[in-house]
Amino acid sequence: MSRMYGWILARIGVALGLVFASMTFAASPASAHTLREAVRSAQGCGWSNGSYTVLLRHDLWDDLNNMPLGEVYVLWSGTYQENCVVTLRVARADGVASHTEAVLERQGRTTVRDEGNYAHYAAASGYAADTCIKWTGSIEAIYGGGVYGTTTTEWRYCD
Repeated sequence: MSRMYGWILARIGVALGLVFASMTFAASPASAHTLREAVRSAQGCGWSNGSYTVLLRHDLWDDLNNMPLGEVYVLWSGTYQENCVVTLRVARADGVASHTEAVLERQGRTTVRDEGNYAHYAAASGYAADTCIKWTGSIEAIYGGGVYGTTTTEWRYCD
């Protein structure tokens, strides 16, 4: 009987080891964020109802290292009468902290800026009904090579 129990315990140990190993290797990046999570988060746009329209999406690509870094979104919420700029880190850049920036300029109003050494996203939102906007979104390359971003130079979405 003790030989049978030893065999059963060994099988249980192997099974538990495989379970823990699969959890370690198959898990997605810790705290990975989606656009929807950034929109709803108080550290993001702060739009708890999650309702918005994507006005623009722009990819940020690291040419030197041939990899995607992020996506810049310009969003509108009719509920909150706000625009929000989200610079969302993607692929290998998601979860790796480097300088990340989102800037929302509103004609006739103060500029809203969120920048820092972020691992997932930066987001800047503010009241923008009846005004034009400009924006900037940028991410510092994680393997060297500078900062990649997009910036508007003309006022847009004025109606």
